[in-house]
Amino acid sequence: MSLLSFTAADQHVRRAVSDLADGRPVVVADGCSGHGDLVVAAARATGTAIAFIVRHSSGFVCVAVDDETCTRLELAPMDHGGAGGSPYRVSVDGRGTGTGISAAARAATIAALADPAAAPADFVRPGHVIPLLAASGGVLSAPGRAEATVDLARLAGRPPAGALAEIVSSARPDELASGTELRDFAALHELTIVTIDEIVEHRRGTEPQVRRVTTTALPTVHHAFRAFGYIGVHDAAEHVALVAGDGTVRPGSPVHVHVECLTGDVLRSTLCGCRAALEESLRRFGETGDGIVIYLRPSGPARACGLLRDAAETDRAAGHHIASWILRDLGLPVAAEPPVRTSPSAYRIGG
Repeated sequence: MSLLSFTAADQHVRRAVSDLADGRPVVVADGCSGHGDLVVAAARATGTAIAFIVRHSSGFVCVAVDDETCTRLELAPMDHGGAGGSPYRVSVDGRGTGTGISAAARAATIAALADPAAAPADFVRPGHVIPLLAASGGVLSAPGRAEATVDLARLAGRPPAGALAEIVSSARPDELASGTELRDFAALHELTIVTIDEIVEHRRGTEPQVRRVTTTALPTVHHAFRAFGYIGVHDAAEHVALVAGDGTVRPGSPVHVHVECLTGDVLRSTLCGCRAALEESLRRFGETGDGIVIYLRPSGPARACGLLRDAAETDRAAGHHIASWILRDLGLPVAAEPPVRTSPSAYRIGG
């Protein structure tokens, strides 16, 4: 069961996962590009499903796979000399599928790529199906179409592989479908549509985002606190929860969540209210012996409040989910709604 209450994102993702588990295609929309893919779990690929995908796309059918599959099946990058290599792998056909071009042949190849028992010798190269490497960590590390496809297949209880092809506009056949046309296409064909952002939201809310690595007493100028240290599961970012007094967490304890702020925390700028809000929470919680301060240290300068960016640019959804999982670990489940901000880089839950 999710840490968070059942949201619209959960509903869309769960419906898409159910459809993929049953072998039905879904539409995955990318909010950045505005385009969308037809996706089917590779293990459930059939000639009928692939024919439908080919009919409504450019016919450039890829199979998103994870790194373990690429290594096991020796799927080599297309550009061997490129820095870091291309996510596209050399095209393949399943051995024994004839010319490999028909929908039935491509479905057999796609299903074989998802078969845990498959070996490199089961494929001939080049072929008509293009493997596409998804980044490790899925949409939580790289919110792209390949990662969304692999995540959905995994969530559907299938091997981490899925066929995908971008949907072509019916009104403008030389362009890709986007926006309203994607929604109309999904409605016309009675397909579930889900966005990459919804998959990100669902995974953040249902999969632990941190793990506790240490606990220690921490005396401060604001009385004693019990410090709990956490590491981000996907980015190795370090976070700290300070529990006032002896470390006992009580239902209803006030919580202040603070995002690392260079200008306020370190340089003590008078233009930033972050440090003042943090100091006030530490003082109040220390005096009463009740309260929790969560200090978040997001990875990368793009997520931290500082000189180069305004605090409004920080990823608040990610910060809320991290704080939520920390509170859950401490024994305090929280609601789905983001907490109310009390300073440029801090916000507060329940107090």
